[in-house]
Amino acid sequence: MLKNTAYRLQHEKKLTVGFFGGSITEGSGASSWNNTSWRANITRYLKETYPEAEITAVNAAVGGTGTDLGLFRLGHDLLQYHPNLVFIEFATNDSENPRDEQFKCYESCLRQILAKDPTTEIVCVFAITKYIEEKLLTFGDFDSRTAQTILAYHYGLDMVNLGEHLRMAVAKDGGDWMKYTIDNVHPNDDGYLVMTEAMKNALVRLLAETPDALQEKAVPAPYCEESVIPYGDLVEMRDIIGGVDGWTFVDKPFKWRFPHYVSANGIGSELTYEFEGRDFGIYHVADNESGILEMTLDGKETKLVCLWDEACKGYSRGSYKIPFKNLEKGRHTVKLRVSEQKHAESLGNKCSIFALLVSNY
Repeated sequence: MLKNTAYRLQHEKKLTVGFFGGSITEGSGASSWNNTSWRANITRYLKETYPEAEITAVNAAVGGTGTDLGLFRLGHDLLQYHPNLVFIEFATNDSENPRDEQFKCYESCLRQILAKDPTTEIVCVFAITKYIEEKLLTFGDFDSRTAQTILAYHYGLDMVNLGEHLRMAVAKDGGDWMKYTIDNVHPNDDGYLVMTEAMKNALVRLLAETPDALQEKAVPAPYCEESVIPYGDLVEMRDIIGGVDGWTFVDKPFKWRFPHYVSANGIGSELTYEFEGRDFGIYHVADNESGILEMTLDGKETKLVCLWDEACKGYSRGSYKIPFKNLEKGRHTVKLRVSEQKHAESLGNKCSIFALLVSNY
């Protein structure tokens, strides 16, 4: 039950709602992300249901990303706005990650939210795609949904399975996913309406009880071994680029998501960064001109990290790569260099980076 949320709506008349997830929460497929997605519809529903309350919605969803990036960007994209209620939806994207990451990265996000404010309430939201349904119908498992359900029970969190409602609507309408999605993955407006009605019905139940005061949630011991749960920092390039030749600070937003970024001036541009952590990666622009970065760790191991992928043929977006994981504890040095090489289908060697990703355990 969302008792603290009910209290804030009824007594404080003020609520900040965070939507944290992937493209289905961001609104991909909707005719208008900010008007017809389930996120937008639920924001409007709350405002209409509680007209005397000041309700602020924070869209902290990023398409094509899972909790492996979410644990780094949580503070920057959501927690700085002090949300009181968080809808977290990552099962579809996390399904591509290794099973151990499905547990520890999702748990990191839950613990970060609750550590920031133990009166914040979390709703674990599950979506689905045609391809995941096909896996389930052949006796496969939706691994990430299973992992997140286990963690939701462990932390005593409410769950709303919007995906099952969408799946039932598709089945009742002849089994054609294209009637409710644009590509068998992202809902269209009709698909988002199905998800919206399911969430509305859930909220009627979850907001039925209003307590006399806010209650802090008792956070249990971690489900995963504490030493393996990663807690990440998003190191903005703006803060480390001063005095470094070969890179240019671009003081304008990229697709509204990130306010600024840094671009390499060309092939051979280098950047060296020292950090203390167990994982290292980059949060970068992916478009049809993206190139390859040579990333060398501690002067020994070099990996070629391609910033271009198949999706770049259709659109540009923010993406991420975490090439170095489970490093020995201690200080490390990484050198980034724009390579002469590029993917055969890329149109250039561009390298633009929002932030570095550094995690400790």
